[in-house]
Amino acid sequence: MGKVIRIRISGTGVGTDAPGVEDLLDQVRDCFEILRGVEEAMAGDGMPGIDWRIVNAGRNSPLALECEAFSRTPGRTIDHRAELVMSHTALGLEKLQESGQRPEYFTDKVLVRARGIFERVNNGLCLTELDFGTGLPRIMITSETGQGAVANVRRVLEPVSRPYRETGSLEGFVHSVERDGYGRKILFVRHRITGETVKCILNGKAIAEVEERQIADVFQGRRVQVSGILHFKSLGRIVQLDAEDLKFFPHRSELPQVDDIIDRDFTDGMTSGEYLERLRNGRFS
Repeated sequence: MGKVIRIRISGTGVGTDAPGVEDLLDQVRDCFEILRGVEEAMAGDGMPGIDWRIVNAGRNSPLALECEAFSRTPGRTIDHRAELVMSHTALGLEKLQESGQRPEYFTDKVLVRARGIFERVNNGLCLTELDFGTGLPRIMITSETGQGAVANVRRVLEPVSRPYRETGSLEGFVHSVERDGYGRKILFVRHRITGETVKCILNGKAIAEVEERQIADVFQGRRVQVSGILHFKSLGRIVQLDAEDLKFFPHRSELPQVDDIIDRDFTDGMTSGEYLERLRNGRFS
């Protein structure tokens, strides 16, 4: 069996704790959209590789569902990827219940889905429990914890701090290259940490670096470092970068391989024990 998430949902009603159909479907849908959004933010190419499927549904009260991770690509193992997605999702939801700070890989799109889950527990549902398995926090959303979490999400999405600018750089993955309405060359980069897409206006050396690259290089999710004037919407929220310099990191295929590093004959035919003994005794000097 692959990686499994267990979801329990109960509603409010006269003589029953069964959830309403719309509330149930919306709550489950938002759970999956959070998982998908976190995965997209983590992935360099922004493409999901996990297909979450409901593999079991309990008939007891409260209603319980088991959701398992399957690979979208036949023959490809996604257990490690699913572990990372589950971990960041569980820790992120826990963080939103405790503070008004943005969790890692929780983009605005993910935060809106999380707010929906928290709000619904105060409006039609009375409990949503997410069990991500051993070693990860179990997320228990009740009316009390849901209200606080909604307020925390609002603080993240609508910060009170003012916009500001500073010199710096960001690392991420190329999303697309285009021209805006003013004819400027624009590079959209998916931030490596937050998963948010940042608009980079290319100038000077940054334009020259892009023009030297083939189009195929640009559109393959290449990892880049962009430097210049960072425009922040609020504390830590980059919305635009006036780029003066651009560095493309090498493809994995361009990095040294094992055969390039290992010299299989460096002991000149001796066993490793013989070689180390001579080295210790100073016979190679």
